[in-house]
Amino acid sequence: METYVSTSRTPFSELFSREAWRLLEANYETLFREPKNLQARAAMQLGACYAGIAIENSMLGATHACANLLTARYGAVHGVALAMLLPTVVRWNANVVAERYANLLELASRRPEAKQGATAGYEAVEALARRLEQLAAAGGLKTSLSSSGIPHDDLRSLADEAAGQWTGRFNPRPFDVNGAFEIYQAAW
Repeated sequence: METYVSTSRTPFSELFSREAWRLLEANYETLFREPKNLQARAAMQLGACYAGIAIENSMLGATHACANLLTARYGAVHGVALAMLLPTVVRWNANVVAERYANLLELASRRPEAKQGATAGYEAVEALARRLEQLAAAGGLKTSLSSSGIPHDDLRSLADEAAGQWTGRFNPRPFDVNGAFEIYQAAW
């Protein structure tokens, strides 16, 4: 997700971003149902490799800037912290990269309907965010900061630090302390 919308993306990184998403999204739930499915395992490994190549060629964004602190301060597993924040960041970035997110949704093996009240321009973004929430739930991951024990009173200081994370510089929507606070609030 982040590499596909990064401000430093390239055609090369876009290719690997799309293919990583396609492989990971389509096989993640299968592994929980069929842990011995070698095809799904291979697809996940290849998807992870492609994601790494995309990261090295395009950088990340606000999700990592905010998630890094949850790992550093509270010991949250990095992937779990990312899963809690990514749907929120997708929604937060919507007014800047909705069309790019819609492109990723088209690659998804499942496309949930948007929540009631989503405007036409943001239906695909909302559906993509909901798909990310479904994937987190399928893995039994916590989906909010509050359910993970992150104190609400810490959100402002987390935002102050997140704004200084270098990965935030590559987010498609300008990322600062106010943006970080909005993300943490919405994810809480």
